[in-house]
Amino acid sequence: MAVRRPSVAEALDALFDPSTIAVVGASRTKGKLGQAVLALLKSNGYRGKIIPVNPSGGEIEGLAAARSLEEIDGPIDVVVLATPVGVALDALETCTRLDVKVVVGVTSGFSEAGEDGHNNEMRLRRIMQDAPFRLVGPNCEGVVRPASDLQLTFSPMFNGLRPGPVAMISQSGALGGLMALRLGERGVGINAIVSSGNETDLTAADLLEYLGNDPQTRVVLCYVEELRDGRRFAEAAQRLTRAGKHVVAVKGGRSRAGSRAVESHTGAMAGDDRVISAVFRETGVFRARESVAAVDAVTALAAGRRPAGNRVGIISVTGGLGVEMTDLAESAGFEVPVLDEATQTALSRYVPFYGSVSNPVDLTGVVLANPTYVGRCLEAVAADPGVDIAIAIITFVPDQQFIEALAEAFDSTGKPILIVWTGSARSNASGEALRERAVPVYDSPARAASGLSALAATTGEVA
Repeated sequence: MAVRRPSVAEALDALFDPSTIAVVGASRTKGKLGQAVLALLKSNGYRGKIIPVNPSGGEIEGLAAARSLEEIDGPIDVVVLATPVGVALDALETCTRLDVKVVVGVTSGFSEAGEDGHNNEMRLRRIMQDAPFRLVGPNCEGVVRPASDLQLTFSPMFNGLRPGPVAMISQSGALGGLMALRLGERGVGINAIVSSGNETDLTAADLLEYLGNDPQTRVVLCYVEELRDGRRFAEAAQRLTRAGKHVVAVKGGRSRAGSRAVESHTGAMAGDDRVISAVFRETGVFRARESVAAVDAVTALAAGRRPAGNRVGIISVTGGLGVEMTDLAESAGFEVPVLDEATQTALSRYVPFYGSVSNPVDLTGVVLANPTYVGRCLEAVAADPGVDIAIAIITFVPDQQFIEALAEAFDSTGKPILIVWTGSARSNASGEALRERAVPVYDSPARAASGLSALAATTGEVA
């Protein structure tokens, strides 16, 4: 008797916290997709049952292997297809006769493969018409859920992520990996990542609705090449933004050449870019021009602090960087007002006479010899009634107390605070106090400006 097709919510519940995972194409040979999927599942501590599926049977990665899916007794929450396309389609047909909730298609060779993939795509669609399960992909990189120790992917780029408020949906696995890696380096936690691939069944709209409704999600980051269900995507995004959550999107295929590349990547048609931009604006989606700017935007939004307006207070250990940050902020439509007299008086306790206490505040290099000074100055600027967002710019950090003071300043206020740390690449080990709080940290004023723009979009103050 056929198993009832699960709803999107039922399928994704099973996907993100599965009891049983079968890996079709599990291999003993390093370098093969099935071997990588199996190894990453084990090494990341997944606690459920893992069943390798390989025609030779025996034991793989210390686990008893089934020769076929039919040998597995009982229901299977997730089946991963990591085989050549013909074998994957045979396995997919087998799944229609079993109690399977979700299939994750790592396999490629479908609509993205031009004429060669056309017949495979048609067969895939015929199978899915009456399939009693849901499909992620195909041509995807998998699924990651740090809170469940679930790393259902062949890519080690997702190793070591901490749980947190950001959900990611990406038609490109590599771009998803890049963005997750950069967010992880900044201490931004991940709720879930889905590489959606060709989206033959489950689309970005399905995933946005589900992940956005998860109470653990504060920000949803999307990389899309085509909105296959644009109306539902827009409706879901609007509901989330009205509920106080954030959607950040990168849309691939803006240019003519990019549009051609999109079609060969996921088999998608890119759509009218002007229409998509208008839809994003109307529904409150923050559109980032590219993946790095998207990471910068999410870094600012993930801290969960909303500015009351667009007035920025800036402190810097060097005048030049303060000037550059000021120029970038004002060019983006922010105000950099003169600080309140009481604030300037408080700053004068720490800033030498040859510095500046107006805005931007030039602390000068003297603070490097006094590790707590920068934190006290940041607290004073954040407390100014005429400041909505505070930015601290530092270079190299000679003392761990320096970072601790910045972390304490972050804890002392509910206003958004951004740190521009130009020496962070060399001082990475000392930044854990900032990472564990998910303090937004950037390596240049230009990247901090991307974070500023995302914060401004939450207030409606800056276009």
